[in-house]
Amino acid sequence: MHPVHQSLPAGPRGSLQPTLQLIRDPRQALTRWSDEYGDPFLLHAMNGPVVVTGREDLIRSIYGNDPDIYAPFATATLLPMMGSGSLFVLDGDAHRRERRLIMPMFHGDRMKAYGNAIQQIALEQIEHYRRAGTVPTLKLMTDISLETIVRTIFGASRQETVSALMRASSDVVAKSNPLLFFTRRSHIPFFGWSPWDRWNHAKRSLFERLDQIIEERQRESESHDDVLSLLCNATYEDGELITREHIHSELMTMLFAGHETTALTLTWAVYHLLTHEEVRKKLRDELDLLPDNTASALASSPYLKAVVQETLRMHPIVTETLRKLKAPMHLGDYVVPEGYCVAAATVLVHHNPDLYPDPENFQPQRFIDRSYSPFQYMPFGGGHRRCIGAAFAAYEMAIVLGTLFKRFEFELLESKPVVPKRRNVTIGPSSSVPIRFKDRIESVHVG
Repeated sequence: MHPVHQSLPAGPRGSLQPTLQLIRDPRQALTRWSDEYGDPFLLHAMNGPVVVTGREDLIRSIYGNDPDIYAPFATATLLPMMGSGSLFVLDGDAHRRERRLIMPMFHGDRMKAYGNAIQQIALEQIEHYRRAGTVPTLKLMTDISLETIVRTIFGASRQETVSALMRASSDVVAKSNPLLFFTRRSHIPFFGWSPWDRWNHAKRSLFERLDQIIEERQRESESHDDVLSLLCNATYEDGELITREHIHSELMTMLFAGHETTALTLTWAVYHLLTHEEVRKKLRDELDLLPDNTASALASSPYLKAVVQETLRMHPIVTETLRKLKAPMHLGDYVVPEGYCVAAATVLVHHNPDLYPDPENFQPQRFIDRSYSPFQYMPFGGGHRRCIGAAFAAYEMAIVLGTLFKRFEFELLESKPVVPKRRNVTIGPSSSVPIRFKDRIESVHVG
């Protein structure tokens, strides 16, 4: 039994410089601090003090703890951006109530019903782009991911509505300066010109478009399978209807949790497949043996699933997950005070050579050879706040990648190594990963 220290672990000094380093390159910063100060270490971020760990035993403590000991992190910063109904900011019973309402919309037969739509969107976007010759993979994947959200989540069907919502959604993501998410001090209006003003203008434009669909759904008698339509008719366990404000909040949450993140992961997957010939050949061999080309067949392919898993290991959706303490918490040899945060550093776990030998090398086979616990592999976070759309995202990625690599050969046109780089809120590849398409087979059946 180790003695419990009353003092906190060491860590970098100041708050501004560490926060800026974390924004610029979270993996490099977290790895350096862990090496320098040990694990866990204390980080004075601009949103508050955080005790950070990449140790499996401590992450098990964080995710396995009573959820009621935690409050959402940086609520004051996120609430004005995402709205009071977002799962990002809800707490306690309200959070559990909202999750119970939303979760069925992303699981089981409901989710599988979106598979054909995802594959059709992928094929149409591919056909549009490949005629141009050189194709920026990131732009292709961004459009596939965004149209998937606009059609399956937002429920747009008419092409003009789809196009308008894609423009409005892209504008919201483009205006999401990372500082807006890291500190409330950046929420400063200035005659319509500040980052905060531009964000709010983009958000209002998106909500106006979404409200048109909501009003259409409320006038129609026929049922629809998209998430927005389900939300419009959703009731909590006590029979209370979800409010318009909460619908806005959940749609905004789904946009940020599922749009750019999915596109970036798909872009990384294409890059790694095109730079690892043996992995690419093994995937193609599996895809060629499928009995058909349907979305369900692709999504159930073991090695394709492993490719997605390995991409998410190297480039997790969430670099670290944070919990704010409502009461003191024992974490290893320390007692973390109330008001502090504890953080499970996904990027440290996912690049731990004891868990993942040769962690810098893209090896999907590791997910065929063994399984990993939720405290060793956690690309979508963990515990009671694990991403509610994780299964949907993995399903979409498998369908899009399988559709691409079953039908086409590719030539990678990027000569420099592609490395992680900060985008808006997310970390993505330093290049658009330009490629050129070549047909493999004559046609693909969608069904």
